[in-house]
Parts: sequence; C-alpha cells; structure tokens
Amino acid sequence: MNIRKEVDKALDGLPEDALEGVLEYIQFISGSVEPSEGERVAIKRGREEFSRGEFVDWEDVKEK
Repeated sequence: MNIRKEVDKALDGLPEDALEGVLEYIQFISGSVEPSEGERVAIKRGREEFSRGEFVDWEDVKEK
C-alpha cells in the first residue's frame, strides 16, 4: 500500500473532532499558516531580543 492510501485510511478512522487538528498540522507543515497578531508580536519581540544578544545558546541549556 502506498503512503497516500495509508494516510487516507487513517483519516477515515479518525473521529470528526480530530480532523480539525489534522488540518491545522497539514497547513503548518505546508507553510500555509499565517501567525496570529499575538504570535506576530511575539516573533517581533524575539527577533529584537536576539539582535540585542539577549539569548541563551542551546549548548548552555542542554548541559543543565
């Protein structure tokens, strides 16, 4: 069975209320999701903090 048929079969077995989450994930991985206003504000703030050097390296976090 190919992957598309497996995905279709899995979708057919999901309850209706789970499909909204599946659609959101598909939109996310396909790059077609637009951030909300709150997310845009957070992204802008994060970029500003990063440009000021206000961040922690992953290696430092990982070691703790």
